[in-house]
Amino acid sequence: MRLGITRDGGATWALVTEVRHDAEWVPAATAGFRPIDSLESSEAGADTLAGAGPEWRWHARIFPEAGGFWLDTLVQVEQPLDLNPAMILWIAALDDLNARQAHTWRQTVLRAPTVNQGGLPGNDLAAGYLYDHATSTETICYFPGDAFLWAPRRFYHFTVREVTAYRPVGRYGIGLLPNAPDVLFRLEPGDHRFRWWFTQRHRAAIPSPWEAQQALVDALAPLLDPAPSVHPDAVPWQAMAGRTLDDLGHDACWVTAQGRDGLRAYVRGSSAAGRDTPRGFELMTQLDVLWPLLLWRQAHPDPRADALAERLLATLPLFDRPQWDYVANGFPPRDGDSFMDTWYFLENALIKLPWVAYLTGDGALLTMFRNALRGARQLAHNTGYVFPLFANAADWEPRASLLNASVGGLYAAGCVLAHQLDGGAGGWLDEAVRALRVLHRLPPHQLTHEPQQLSFAAASAAYLHRQGIDPGGGWARVAADFTRLALRMAYWSRDPAVPSYDPRGMFQACASLCYPAYKENVEVLIAWPELLRSEIGPAPLMAAVANLQRCHNVAFFDPFLPADLRRGPCPAIPYEDLATAESASMAHLGKELYGAGEVFWSALLFDGLGAVDQPDVLCLSLDVPCVELGPIPGERRFLLYNPAAETRGLTLTTPAGERELAIPPRAVVWASGGASAPS
Repeated sequence: MRLGITRDGGATWALVTEVRHDAEWVPAATAGFRPIDSLESSEAGADTLAGAGPEWRWHARIFPEAGGFWLDTLVQVEQPLDLNPAMILWIAALDDLNARQAHTWRQTVLRAPTVNQGGLPGNDLAAGYLYDHATSTETICYFPGDAFLWAPRRFYHFTVREVTAYRPVGRYGIGLLPNAPDVLFRLEPGDHRFRWWFTQRHRAAIPSPWEAQQALVDALAPLLDPAPSVHPDAVPWQAMAGRTLDDLGHDACWVTAQGRDGLRAYVRGSSAAGRDTPRGFELMTQLDVLWPLLLWRQAHPDPRADALAERLLATLPLFDRPQWDYVANGFPPRDGDSFMDTWYFLENALIKLPWVAYLTGDGALLTMFRNALRGARQLAHNTGYVFPLFANAADWEPRASLLNASVGGLYAAGCVLAHQLDGGAGGWLDEAVRALRVLHRLPPHQLTHEPQQLSFAAASAAYLHRQGIDPGGGWARVAADFTRLALRMAYWSRDPAVPSYDPRGMFQACASLCYPAYKENVEVLIAWPELLRSEIGPAPLMAAVANLQRCHNVAFFDPFLPADLRRGPCPAIPYEDLATAESASMAHLGKELYGAGEVFWSALLFDGLGAVDQPDVLCLSLDVPCVELGPIPGERRFLLYNPAAETRGLTLTTPAGERELAIPPRAVVWASGGASAPS
């Protein structure tokens, strides 16, 4: 694309664009737009715009990057200024009749940040997409989260979306707009920086929302800063796993209910919100620790792990509710036990429970899983595979009003596991196919809830691809689509409101929740080794995000938090919540024992099966399983990623010995006991 500066019908200046189509430049954005829509441009240079008012002045630099342009604006204010800060790329003039019918019917729009199923947005990737059939142009606008110091609570106030205006002239476009009726923001005296990026390209055919999403994520990938913030006191995740194992034996982690012991949800004494006081325990906590612990001890036998596993295994039959073909989340039993939040049930009873049954050879647990899967299948059939947020196992019907459609990916994963456990009997892969087909027919914005739901959906689709099931289904593409949607729930930039940690690479814990959580962060990554082994998804971007998270997740632990925020014992158990510009809660909810298992996952993923000697370089184990049953193999495979701008030499240490490697800048290299292959 190329950018022009032109007169805006008078004494002011505006931006217009053209895109390349075949050998010609054709108009794209012709309506004229400004860096900040409400600020008129009275001065223009080759790559600048500027303007002024009675007691304020602004100046914008325009510069190219990654096939698009940044608009970087400094507003200097001498007296308080009330400003509508909307930043809009106006595309073209409006035809009233067409706009109300065929025009909007042929647009493809992706709004941002992602939303929950009630439509409430969160604070993840603020990048939107608009395909305009009238100009055969796709437009992408990105508003990085670190450019909002002028807006307290940031994305509580703004969304990226399409916009239609009728005054002073009819026109349409896409940009960042205020959500509330009061669109003015008070800028106090001083300097205020506004920054956004956009690109446009010719596109002949109207894209599906999934095709639009691929274009959006792939266009933005070069803008992610992949260099992690490495904490000088960080320890390897394998060492952290040993400390977590010690902490899990602490009395503050356990609670006794009706004479039975179980891991409580939060470490006693760690919650400022009182979440460490309940007298029962949850299935989610026991299985969150048990599944990765059983895998971890395959590579690192430890009598402490054996004792903890036996203690946790003893709790699992307490959650069985065979009268409903259901596994409940709470103990002791209570009235209303059959009511569920569907993602809790489907992730724990249909994925983690069968894995534990497989790894231990426990037939009773396998029976619990098969019964639960039978109940889940009834819910799937009752809802046409469009799963609700809440349901009741007493009749396997939805409750309340909202959907949580992407739990269909959890259901599909359970079906994939059942297929392997039953030797192909039961028609479970057919169920997985039906669930994933329905899921992928829905637009992406209807699938955002817990981000790991999308990873399990991707892993299930990738399994179908590897097995050659219904080759015309395009399962590799479907898996990549779910993965890119999960990446839209990631944090792509720093957050100046909370300088004590770097959120890049983390994930919004749940759509609209507006903070990252350690459990969801790591659970998103569990599927990635299987995906990357199958060459599914944007490998360099996935590697960069995994590496950022590997380095930045230490922020959830006591040694890396400000001292005044640390509460209770067990410093190797992660806190649930970190603050963001939108959410002031910082280590407030407590140390989540239902996220402690992710320390063992982190060790398996990052350095427990093999490691490199450069702290900023990723060593991702490709042998960590997600939906494909099997032990961790003896010969190890790794994906190495260098985030630096120069070639890095390193030593890879595995059980087979040491290897010297050189990794090109910002490149992915596959390595094993044999040769390495760059990508």
